[in-house]
Amino acid sequence: MTLLRSVLDALVDHECAFVVVGSTARRLCGDDVDPDDLDIVVDPGQPHRSSLIAALSSVGATIERRSGRRPIEACVALPWEWGWHVDTDGGPVDVITRFIDGSDIAFHCAAAMSVALDDRRVVLSHPTRHEP
Repeated sequence: MTLLRSVLDALVDHECAFVVVGSTARRLCGDDVDPDDLDIVVDPGQPHRSSLIAALSSVGATIERRSGRRPIEACVALPWEWGWHVDTDGGPVDVITRFIDGSDIAFHCAAAMSVALDDRRVVLSHPTRHEP
């Protein structure tokens, strides 16, 4: 979680529209899980894209392309319809714009809880899976 914190900080610093989901969201909401990546649902709208790319670039995000690994800011096109996976200095991140069930950031924002991080920054967190 410590490494992924740098990615969360970058997203907050760049004022990105995002909701944490998956195991990291579960951890932020108090479950005793050890996430190995960060899953975020983002707003894919044009006004939000540049802040997301800047945030991910600031933590060294690279994405696998046919031509090999490239820095995210060097990509000409990204799959904004569904999302993509990047590797960052803080760990792997799945950037999701829409789930297979059609849910998007609006749905996850409505279901999310505000979680205060240790420095009083607040992120929205929606634990989408619970294990018994």
